[in-house]
Amino acid sequence: MNTTSTAQSPMKGLSRRPLRMAAEDASFWQRYRVIIIAVTLFIVIDLGVLVLNFYTSFQIAEDALGVNLSGRQRMLSQRMTKALLTLDIEQRDGKDSTAALEELSKAVALFDQTFKGFQGGATVPGGDGKLVFLKAAEGERARSALSQAAEIWTPYQTALQPVLTQQASPAQLAAAVSFARVNNVKLLGLMNDLTTALEAHATERATHLRRVQAAGILLALLNFAYILYKFLSSLRRADQQIMAANTENQEILDSVREGLCLVQSDLSLGTQIAASLPRLLGRPVAAGDHLLHILAPLLFEKDLADARAYIELLFTPHVKDSLVQSINPLSGVAIKFTNPLGIQEPRHLSFSFNRVVRGGQVRHLLVTVQDISQRVALEHQIEQERGRSRKEFTTLVQALKTNASVLRAFIERAESQLLQVNDLLRSVSDTTSEAHLRKIIDKVFRLIHTFKGEASTLDLEVLAHMAHSFEDRLQQLYQTQHLNAEALLKLPLPLDQLLEKVSILRQLTPSLSSSTPTEPAAVPVHRFAALAHNVAQAQGKEVTTTVQLEWDESQAVPAPAPHLRQQLEDMAIQLIRNAVAHGVEPPARRQATGKPPQGHVGVQLRLLPSGGAELKVRDDGAGLNTARIKAQLLTLGWYTPEQLEHLSERQIASHIFKPGFSTAEEVSAHAGRGVGLDAVYAQVRELGGQIRVQTASGLGTEFLVSVA
Repeated sequence: MNTTSTAQSPMKGLSRRPLRMAAEDASFWQRYRVIIIAVTLFIVIDLGVLVLNFYTSFQIAEDALGVNLSGRQRMLSQRMTKALLTLDIEQRDGKDSTAALEELSKAVALFDQTFKGFQGGATVPGGDGKLVFLKAAEGERARSALSQAAEIWTPYQTALQPVLTQQASPAQLAAAVSFARVNNVKLLGLMNDLTTALEAHATERATHLRRVQAAGILLALLNFAYILYKFLSSLRRADQQIMAANTENQEILDSVREGLCLVQSDLSLGTQIAASLPRLLGRPVAAGDHLLHILAPLLFEKDLADARAYIELLFTPHVKDSLVQSINPLSGVAIKFTNPLGIQEPRHLSFSFNRVVRGGQVRHLLVTVQDISQRVALEHQIEQERGRSRKEFTTLVQALKTNASVLRAFIERAESQLLQVNDLLRSVSDTTSEAHLRKIIDKVFRLIHTFKGEASTLDLEVLAHMAHSFEDRLQQLYQTQHLNAEALLKLPLPLDQLLEKVSILRQLTPSLSSSTPTEPAAVPVHRFAALAHNVAQAQGKEVTTTVQLEWDESQAVPAPAPHLRQQLEDMAIQLIRNAVAHGVEPPARRQATGKPPQGHVGVQLRLLPSGGAELKVRDDGAGLNTARIKAQLLTLGWYTPEQLEHLSERQIASHIFKPGFSTAEEVSAHAGRGVGLDAVYAQVRELGGQIRVQTASGLGTEFLVSVA
């Protein structure tokens, strides 16, 4: 069975091929049958006209020969008479008549030979002496003239015979001369009639041939016109089909959302380009443009190099499609896209390539470009949601680990702070001045920043992140040149989201109160250390902390009032974040100056004999950089260089407490807003206390808060 199948398969393949070729031939014959027949007929007519031209020229040559020789007959008749008369005179005068006799013999022989040719056709000497075939004269008039001439020529030739043989007697010579004189004019007239008849016959034949020739040419022209008509009709139909196909293609290319184009082997674009392609690429695209030149300003350098290598691989015919499709580096790539307003926007495109192979060679690439920005954004959003969910889960887990009393205290303070923010936002109206709006934003900034700091100390990452996002919006508003009340309308939404998260934490506190032991007063020590560690880790730094609280219920040392204690702890949080973010240097920089890689932050809270309290936060970092503070003041436009020259180092350093002032190079979750020290300064003023700063370059900075 296998052998039979193997033997038959080549035959089947060979049989299908002739059938396909026959079908193609039949289709070709059906489409072009009329034109093929017309062209064949045109060729036949042209060949007929050509043959007729040859025949006509031959006939004209024969007729011309007859007319010329008939004219010679007239001349010969006169030569014979003249030679005969000359011979008669010379013989009577006793002169030598040899020349006359020779002339007479030649004229008679040539006339007789030509005359017989006119009668029945014969080979005779032509006008140049060469032998030519003279066909018998045609036409009634010519034959009548020859018949009458024969009646004269036959007895004339008989009378001349003795003379030509030089045996003629004087009487015979006289009889020949007499016959010549009597019939010379008649013979001449008959030869003239022959010539006229031959000319008329030749003219008639030429006219007939011209008519036939004209008819053939006319028929050929008509046939050519028909061929031209059919060809133009076929061409018009083909053009209409091509135009219809082009119109359909253009409609498709204008309507598809994907960017489609054909790329030649030299990487130039073909003529068929989708209208959406320039919009997707953000630049004009035309036929003949080089693909890599189009992609160069859009792709990053590595992506462009990968694209160049990949496209070269696509034009290698022996590489399988499944392989090249699986390694496409442009299936999802970020591009540098600039919108019509000149603003760069994040955009992701997907390029797919399909090879057009003919004769084993890759002729073209069909390139399809899709905008996958929404898909990438959605994937990113999904990933963010997953991260947010993980953070929320981590927050809930951390809340379960947190002491219930600490968590309840945080929730109460958080709700109080957020409600204060809500009251501040509700106080805004259309009549609120821009200066007052900025003061409100400053207060909201401090409250949210304090909330973020407390959330960070408890490792409630979701709340800290949401507060940081809230700060982003506040900063955008603060940087608006012309601030109005309408700009604050979007703030209640993130505020509601924060209140919702805090409400969820409040719902957890009842279950925590029965299972979690009460937090001792020393717990802030661990919270401050954890905060310093988290900030350092986010900043790529290393830090150790020392926290001293000089009140302890276990030692019967009374703690300050709860309100004062909370505010001192809030200020400690801000100062610790500031010390790690701004004061402590990165490990490499510390080692370069001879310091250990780990920085140190010391926190001390103690009671004063007067009943007040004192907070001291010290770091062993680089100290305040007054030159950098000056540069930032100039950047912000708060002072001119001349004004700064009149400020002392202490006055310059005091600007670190101003709202919105920061020397951080970029905004992070722990620095760059210019809010932390501003919040501390506001709380110190609220408590009626004082804050002092001592700094030494390369040795560190100490903040001392005193509250009476």
